[in-house]
Amino acid sequence: MEDEEVELRNELEKQYPNDVYSTDEMTKKFSTIGFAAPYVVVKRKEDNVEGSLQFTHMPRFYYNFKES
Repeated sequence: MEDEEVELRNELEKQYPNDVYSTDEMTKKFSTIGFAAPYVVVKRKEDNVEGSLQFTHMPRFYYNFKES
């Protein structure tokens, strides 16, 4: 990861502990249903719970899962 990515991830993790994902991490944990920037509608794979994640554009991180 580049410095900018590390910095952004660290800042997000301060606000959303254990709830920040890279694209690879997000796609392992969630199935994507649709995008409505700055949100993505997802289904959590472990229990099929639908919800949303916020995301940053560049660098791309997903965070703050909220159940629907």
